[in-house]
Amino acid sequence: MAKNTKPSKVEVQVRKRVADLEKALDDATSRLKKARKDADKARVDAKKTIRKATKSAQRQIAESADAARDEIERLHTSVRRDSAAGTAPAAKRSTAKRSTAKRSTAKRSAAKKAPAKRATAKKAPAKRATAKKAPAKRATAKKAPAKATAKTTVAASDGSYTSMTVAQLRKAAQTRGVKGYSRMSKSDLISRLGG
Repeated sequence: MAKNTKPSKVEVQVRKRVADLEKALDDATSRLKKARKDADKARVDAKKTIRKATKSAQRQIAESADAARDEIERLHTSVRRDSAAGTAPAAKRSTAKRSTAKRSTAKRSAAKKAPAKRATAKKAPAKRATAKKAPAKRATAKKAPAKATAKTTVAASDGSYTSMTVAQLRKAAQTRGVKGYSRMSKSDLISRLGG
């Protein structure tokens, strides 16, 4: 009963078709693996690019923030100079010696006394006289840093930066136009001022 039978045409075609399908499946599987590897590589590259872009953006933001701080500091300095120029020129005060500072103090005190005499001469408007005396006190408060500036420059001319306080060193750095002096330590200030 068992015949040695040849496969029929249909069986041959089916086997051939199955072999073709298995080959196509293997090709599709290998392409899928390659696509996964490429996708993983692209994902890693994208993460690296994002990290680089983030660091670059953070650096730019930090630089622009520093530039903005420097600009604000420069503006504050110019405003201080302008307000100080109303009482006495800031450049002259910073470069003056002690004797010049004493002379200018004497002139300022004489100038203070003159408006006070005028206020007392006008006895009728008593309220105005007290109002005029208040700005004289403010002017005295503004002149206190001028004396510190004179001391700062005198100490700087002696070359004894090490004996100066950080506040005095910062003031000296400000008058010399050193950028970023407010964030510097005492040793940095001394080295930048040339001591």
